[in-house]
Amino acid sequence: MRNKAIALLTVVALVGAAVAPAAADTTADESLAVDVTQDESVTVEVTRNGSAVENASVTVAAVDDSYDGSGTYETGENGTVDLPTPDERVNVSVTASDENGTAATTAELDPSFELTVEQSRDVVVTVTRDDNAVENVTVNVTSREVNSDYDGTGSYETDANGTVVLPTPDDDEQVAVTVTDGVTVERNLTLVDGIDVTAEQNDDGTVAVDVTRNGTAIEDANVSVSTDGNASYEDTGEFRTDADGELSLAAPAENVTITVNASADSASASTTLDLEYVNETAEEEAFGGVSDFVHYLLQNGTTGIGPQVADFVTENNPGNAPDHAGPPADAGPQGDDDETERGPPEDAGPPEDRGPDGERGPPEDAGPDGDDDDEAEEEDESDEEEETETEDDAESDDEDEETDSDDDDDDDDDDDDDDGGGPPEDRGNGNGR
Repeated sequence: MRNKAIALLTVVALVGAAVAPAAADTTADESLAVDVTQDESVTVEVTRNGSAVENASVTVAAVDDSYDGSGTYETGENGTVDLPTPDERVNVSVTASDENGTAATTAELDPSFELTVEQSRDVVVTVTRDDNAVENVTVNVTSREVNSDYDGTGSYETDANGTVVLPTPDDDEQVAVTVTDGVTVERNLTLVDGIDVTAEQNDDGTVAVDVTRNGTAIEDANVSVSTDGNASYEDTGEFRTDADGELSLAAPAENVTITVNASADSASASTTLDLEYVNETAEEEAFGGVSDFVHYLLQNGTTGIGPQVADFVTENNPGNAPDHAGPPADAGPQGDDDETERGPPEDAGPPEDRGPDGERGPPEDAGPDGDDDDEAEEEDESDEEEETETEDDAESDDEDEETDSDDDDDDDDDDDDDDGGGPPEDRGNGNGR
């Protein structure tokens, strides 16, 4: 009987020992967890048993440096808080808490970096941070196309210049470039196998040629220039682009159509351009007379020459004159500004030896003993008398017309009154009687 009692106690104790861990598991399920991740931004995530915790308090503090993200935050519905990317590498402590528990962690945050991709003869990936090259950064390249045969996929590390060089694909290729250096940045790119060539004629007649691939200049590209038919052009032949992927060609001596072919690696492109002859000499001659015209105006005492010069330039080269060329609307003799008036200089006019009011005649000392003066005075008096007589004659003519009209009326009356006719009573009989 005693042995049975001991065996029963042993079984109960074993059962109790098996239940105790269950209470410990419940405590573990209720504990908080906090995690910090950084891609292109910094994210703090608070969870409990794998589920997001909303309204949890998150405190962020820099360990050894200043950080703009230091402070207290509250998690959103998805249990996260977004923090700013630091200007420089910094270590932070992050503490999360709610009414049921607390959790803490530390993290190293990195400043953001720039990822640029240029495609010339090769594909060049460059990683910089604050405009400085970032060395030993991991660059992963993957294709986003099915059954891709691009041989540039793989993992690389940037060199001292922060660059990784990838091969140009045989055909256009969709790729993903992922860079990781504390921060992870991914870019989706389209790499092309072809090149582009453009040609444009400048105002002076010269020609500018540009060769690019995917918008990036191609240095040392082959460029050939030819003309259609039997046309002549100075810069036909073979050339190479400079470091900027550019080439300058001469202005044509006549209107001509050229074909520009460019090639780089296994890619090629071409374009045609109609060139026009630009007669710069004719333009220079048209404007060469401006200085002569100005000299002429000044020598002839003309003031306010600006409007006249503007008129001259416009008339001699109207094709290149701007819309606003020419004198201002208020310019001319009607303006208030004396300098804009046209005409002879102020000292222009008759010589001082001429008479008053511009009267003409010989100098005062001309003629013997002043006879010329007397003759001049007589001529003036005669002229005045003639003018007076002319005016009197005109008035007399008017009066005569009126008198004739009155006489006609009187004659009509006399005809009615005098039946016998004969001379008037006041007339004589011819003998003075």
